[in-house]
Amino acid sequence: MRSLVLGFVLLAAGCCGYSTRSLLPSHLRTVAVPPATNTTTQPGLAEALTDDLTSAFTSDRTLRVTNTEAADLVVNATVSSYNRTASSYTGDQAVSAYELSVSAQVNARDQTRDEEFYSGTASARVTYDPNAKAEEVAAAEALKKLASEIVRQVQIAW
Repeated sequence: MRSLVLGFVLLAAGCCGYSTRSLLPSHLRTVAVPPATNTTTQPGLAEALTDDLTSAFTSDRTLRVTNTEAADLVVNATVSSYNRTASSYTGDQAVSAYELSVSAQVNARDQTRDEEFYSGTASARVTYDPNAKAEEVAAAEALKKLASEIVRQVQIAW
């Protein structure tokens, strides 16, 4: 019986694990977020995404945010789409909810190794009631989600 319990403990110890260590290569310690660009007709998205992306990397604390010249990794983002579509209606065909989606092209460059680290598209969407929330507030929520998704994608890219 004792050997059975010991075997179970060893098996469990070998199968489970948790690490606070980053998935990123060890030479990547700092990140820079140059001003984002915006190819949509919706004003203010680039500035808001830049701020949200900087905040998301700062909050995550895996990489320290610094300037472009000192950074190991430079993450460039371009807001490539912004769409608001009606997602539900009342009985009299009035819009009761909108879905707002925003996407960005992301390129992360490893300046230490002088190579592309990650390239891809990130998206986020929110649904909101136009009677309870303004489109600008929903857009700010979507951009915060987008920034978090960009950080997640960069971290798992390697």
